[in-house]
Amino acid sequence: MRGSWCLFVLACAAPSMAWGSMSSEPGAVTAQAPGDAAPESSTSSDVQAAGEQVPAESRSSASGVTEDAVEQSKQAEVVAGPGASTTSASSTPADASLDEVPTARTVVTASRTQERLSETPVATEVITRAEIVASGARDASELLAAHPGLVVNQTFAGASLQVQGLGPEYVLVLVDGERVAGRVAGSVDLSRLSLEDVEQVEIVKGPSSVLYGSDAVGGVVNFITRRARKPLGGELRLAYGQLDRLDLDATGEARGENWGLRLSGGLQRRASYDLDTADVGTSGSSLDGFDVSASGDLKNQGAMSLEASAGVSRRTQRGIDLGATGAVFDRASRDTSINSRLAPSWKLSDDATLRVEGSYSRFQRTYMRDQRRSSALDTVEQTRDQQARVGTQLDARLGERHALVVGAEALGEWLTADRLETGTGERGRGSLYAQDSWTLLTEPKLVVVPGARVDVDTQFGSAVTPRLAAKMDPLSWLTVRASYGWGYRAPGFQELLIDFENPSVGYVVRGNPDLKPERSRSFSVATEVRPTERSLLWVSAFQHSLRDMIGTSVEQGGEQQLFSYVNVARARVRGGELGVRQQFPWRLSGELAYSLTDGRDQSAGRALEGQARHRLTAQATWRHREWGLETWVRGALVGERPFYPDTDGDGVANPYDSDAYLSLDARIAWRPRESLQFFVIGSNLADAGNPQDLPIPPRSFQAGVAVRL
Repeated sequence: MRGSWCLFVLACAAPSMAWGSMSSEPGAVTAQAPGDAAPESSTSSDVQAAGEQVPAESRSSASGVTEDAVEQSKQAEVVAGPGASTTSASSTPADASLDEVPTARTVVTASRTQERLSETPVATEVITRAEIVASGARDASELLAAHPGLVVNQTFAGASLQVQGLGPEYVLVLVDGERVAGRVAGSVDLSRLSLEDVEQVEIVKGPSSVLYGSDAVGGVVNFITRRARKPLGGELRLAYGQLDRLDLDATGEARGENWGLRLSGGLQRRASYDLDTADVGTSGSSLDGFDVSASGDLKNQGAMSLEASAGVSRRTQRGIDLGATGAVFDRASRDTSINSRLAPSWKLSDDATLRVEGSYSRFQRTYMRDQRRSSALDTVEQTRDQQARVGTQLDARLGERHALVVGAEALGEWLTADRLETGTGERGRGSLYAQDSWTLLTEPKLVVVPGARVDVDTQFGSAVTPRLAAKMDPLSWLTVRASYGWGYRAPGFQELLIDFENPSVGYVVRGNPDLKPERSRSFSVATEVRPTERSLLWVSAFQHSLRDMIGTSVEQGGEQQLFSYVNVARARVRGGELGVRQQFPWRLSGELAYSLTDGRDQSAGRALEGQARHRLTAQATWRHREWGLETWVRGALVGERPFYPDTDGDGVANPYDSDAYLSLDARIAWRPRESLQFFVIGSNLADAGNPQDLPIPPRSFQAGVAVRL
């Protein structure tokens, strides 16, 4: 209890410590109220030392809608950095070149339509391209690992994401607004998502089933890809370091008057690692992977525009496992992902746009376990997951007070897996949704957003998920947001149909085709205060109440344990965030945030497994433009986490609390000329990790070079 108060007092004292926003460019970025005048020293977070230029048009891949860049540049906005839930205004610095003039930043995830970040009633956090580059993160798991309110868990199966204390099965991961296929054990492996072609990451915490349906109970994370901006250009990035880690990224682009084309590719390689040298088993797998993608956009002289994208990636991982009887297994998995998207849109009038989207994705995993000196327990398993979606949406502004979004979509999913009892599973889902951003008052500004969605599932019938959100600016330096919504999660094919036996460990897992969808009721409130032009403080609170949660039941059958899935659990997760971002003189900026998460399994009467109650995150950036230097550092102090393993096989949990740990990453870069940059990345500098409950890679360093063509 004393430790809890210490962390709370430390967070409350954050303004005096003055750690604030991590702006990602030579100038400093301030946090302000919408419409406030920006300081002359501030710049757009897209104009940064890494050489990123703001696109001629502010576009979002998930919406397919563009706005006139000339009108937008009249008042530019800087998206909020990690941890912040609002936006700030910005003006162009005096020493910026004309082609660096920022355009207004827009987001799409909170409402599925393009809107100014400062105006969105639902709090949206954005990580810009500049911040991605400054962090040195090589995949999505590294980028989100120290973000307030998010937790990335590393296992041999990959990196899973928790939002506001809810597990990965309650978090929807999107790329350009499309679901990422290939959930394994309920989660999307974030390490599969490379960042060389990501423009920005949009994070919406809290229930989003009103617009996205199943799985969006805890929140949505949307990776928006980059679009061509230059007539002809390219980038190359190469890094190599410990664990034989190699990262190679290359991009090329071309843009004409009414069209754009962008190509990108990456190569990743890393050796396995072992945190316990007492045995031959490995804590982390080796990695060999590549990805290739292409995207284009076309706009004719009429009202129609078109966006299209396609990509392929492959990742091979290898490791060594130990069986319960002492057997040694060489493990290998190969994941192949294919995705494509086509999105035409029509501008029906100045106030209405119709968009149609179609997408297809395929994920295939081949998993092999080879027992040394024997073939009795050798296994080879195949999993194929396919998703197809067709949707249409109308965005219409009705007068000055209503912005309406109405849409319909059909989603189909097909899974073929050796672990399924029937070998295959398939289902379809049809949906209708509507949301209205209604400006009730203009002074002080009050926006109310009612919305609802109806999903009809071929297996589970219908589900209705309403939400009511509101945003108010009672003062120029104060913003208040609140929301209440319902959510649901349909059971996965694994929970319904799995039939798997692991004789080396001594257990059997059986699915339950009679499972019901999980339901949730959630609310949140957030307040943002801007005491000065260079400061932002925020505080938020949330609560999720879940029923019909899918849990596991355990029965002892002879020498083996039988696990099955049942709708028995109820849970409540509540908590909050407290943070500050501050811009200092000498181009120094930083951020400090404290997260409290109180998750409890009400059926079992215990805290949720693996969820830390306290978490403190911090990051800072310093730049010296004349010297071409940029430094970035971030850290997370994570409190104790409860675990409930059955270590003796008697069917009764043997609980324990893990130790608190500190993660620390840093990057320093030197740019001797505009088109050339050298950098060094340090990962896990505190050397946290253990083979039992924190199997993250050990301390490592990597050096590299980035070239702009």
